[in-house]
Amino acid sequence: MQRRKSLLVGLDVSQPSIVEITAHEHVQLDRLNATPRGVLAERQGPLLAPGTTRVSLDAGRFCFRTLSNTQLRVVQGGVATTYAEDPKDPWPLLQPFGRGDSPDGEMPSFAVIE
Repeated sequence: MQRRKSLLVGLDVSQPSIVEITAHEHVQLDRLNATPRGVLAERQGPLLAPGTTRVSLDAGRFCFRTLSNTQLRVVQGGVATTYAEDPKDPWPLLQPFGRGDSPDGEMPSFAVIE
């Protein structure tokens, strides 16, 4: 079995929105907040169980990491997404290149369903 790489998915929510996240593992959704010391990730609700979960989001920036293929469907509102191989750098979110060597492995896929 080939090792899976981690995928970091970012959500930029422009207005209160409802999304459905479908994943094959538990997913932790975090809200990203700017502080004087940098970006702070705060847990947004409980862990999302495997399968499809509907989540209400206020305007702001959010992220989650996944090892499995994942889909996101915007049910209502405005959400822009970005994703990248999970960098070894801490926040801020989604700088496409992290420090250090990246181990071999298969990247999970991410799809936005309309």
